[in-house]
Amino acid sequence: MLLQKLTLPILGADDKTDPPWDHLSILYNIIPHLVAAVAILSASVLPYAEGQTTKVAIVVLILVVQVGFRAWGDYAFRRRSPHETLELWLGRFVLLSLASGLAWGSALAVLYSSGSPDTQVVVLAVGCGILQSVAARAYLAPRSTLVLIVIMTGIVNASAISEGNWIMVPICAAYVGFLASYMVQLIAMDEKRTAAEGKTRVLVKALAESNSKLIEANEQLHRNARTDVLTELENRRGFDEDLHRCLLSMRDVGRPVALLLIDVDHFKRFNDANGHQAGDECLRTIAKLLAGLVAPSEGIAARYGGEEFAIVLQDGHAIRAETFAEKLRVSVACLSIPTRHGKAHKLTVSIGVAIAEPSDDERTLIARADRRLYDAKASGRDRVCAFDRTKHIVGCR
Repeated sequence: MLLQKLTLPILGADDKTDPPWDHLSILYNIIPHLVAAVAILSASVLPYAEGQTTKVAIVVLILVVQVGFRAWGDYAFRRRSPHETLELWLGRFVLLSLASGLAWGSALAVLYSSGSPDTQVVVLAVGCGILQSVAARAYLAPRSTLVLIVIMTGIVNASAISEGNWIMVPICAAYVGFLASYMVQLIAMDEKRTAAEGKTRVLVKALAESNSKLIEANEQLHRNARTDVLTELENRRGFDEDLHRCLLSMRDVGRPVALLLIDVDHFKRFNDANGHQAGDECLRTIAKLLAGLVAPSEGIAARYGGEEFAIVLQDGHAIRAETFAEKLRVSVACLSIPTRHGKAHKLTVSIGVAIAEPSDDERTLIARADRRLYDAKASGRDRVCAFDRTKHIVGCR
């Protein structure tokens, strides 16, 4: 289990839906390498003061090359093509990590070799600091981090052994073991965090889907509550809400509104003679005609109750409401309604039209349209009445 965690290339690399590009972005960042370079240069102060300028020059050259490579890697990663794969950039990072391990280990080994005791202590302290910093990011890319640590400690150990300092071997081995256990703990913590984030994403997605379904269900319930089952037009509740909204719009922005109340002439006689199923089919046929004549942008068609329908028109259509009503009356008169006796039946409608005035509310507008509907029926039906009965009645049988 320990080895398995330490040999992971990068946590989350197997997640194809959400590759860990953010992890790689942290790993490619040049800032930690600049800090490491400054730390190693600080360890060069004593050798430089002791006159070992050649040794210091070699260290500076190694660090310049290492920082240059990492700067190139950071620059190239941030300007990568969106079509390039995570595996490609992970492989490049591993190579850069190996190069960093060789550079840091070599620079520290050069300073340690033949250095004064004070210099060697400083070199080891700086090396431990760099290793500790590297291990702190092990949860991002465990495998390359472990290899880098082994390379650095191996090179410094080789330098110490060349001077007969064998005690460094068990000390470094113990230190690497400590770093490995520290890395495993970091990896385990990040795995728990990643798992928790994954569960959170799943729960958030499920919650979003549930909310979406709930909103859709509520909208469907609202539509059902406003829809007449038989004709699939707006029902009385929908009509009342729409008329109220249209009148508010008229008062707020001056949009003209007209109301048509439509009654199927002698519908009870037709229903009694042909049965309720034929009557229902008759209402559905007329409703389909109304829905075809009234576009959603022009107005609203509704079943007002029984054999009565209502249409609310807005804007220019409201101003031409009488013309629209006459067109509707003629269209209904052209319909052929089948009966149970197999014969086609002609139906007519009477229509009352009222254009809303600024002082109108729902009650007064409906009352005026209803009064004119009654006038149309009283004048012989198959009529459009858009004014007082004594002024004007359009259409005849």
